[in-house]
Amino acid sequence: MRALYLSLLLVHLGFTAPSGTPHSTLVNPSFEDPNPREARFPQGWSSETPNNTPDLLPGAWGLQAAPFHGNTCLGLVTRDDGGVENVGQRLSNPLRPLECYTLSLYLCKAAQYVGYHQPCRLRIWGGGQPGSKQVLLATSTLVSHTDWRKYEFTFTPKVPVESLTFEAYYAPGASFKYKGNILLDHCSAIEKCVKA
Repeated sequence: MRALYLSLLLVHLGFTAPSGTPHSTLVNPSFEDPNPREARFPQGWSSETPNNTPDLLPGAWGLQAAPFHGNTCLGLVTRDDGGVENVGQRLSNPLRPLECYTLSLYLCKAAQYVGYHQPCRLRIWGGGQPGSKQVLLATSTLVSHTDWRKYEFTFTPKVPVESLTFEAYYAPGASFKYKGNILLDHCSAIEKCVKA
């Protein structure tokens, strides 16, 4: 009886879950690259943002951060001058307005990152080109842990989205800009939500 009640409650609340069928897949979703180093975009990723230099780990700046999946992961930083790093790519299938989608990826913070030690959060943007910030789709909580954890995002774009961009950003309500870092790895495909 309790299971039936819970099922009815979830239906009433409009609970959503991934459909299990990818709507759009990402190229190189684990940020793999045979030559990890500083100031390098992983294969399949880019950005139109000036002075944007993400890092591939382990290897960049002598950091030995172990990836969650595969051989490399991605490091993004925030700067005390207001600069933030991002990476993006064009989607295999654009996201349609007013439709619900899900995406997951693994996040953590490097304990040491050449002076960029503070925690950040991840912002996920949609737009026309990689690096464009036309519509904010989702934001993580502040990532202050140094172990890999899975983050799941559900979002509904208000406009058509052809490219997805991941951006490091400051803590909510931060009154000053600071040097921080966030590590990303093992992105899922983007799936449509299915109402339970």
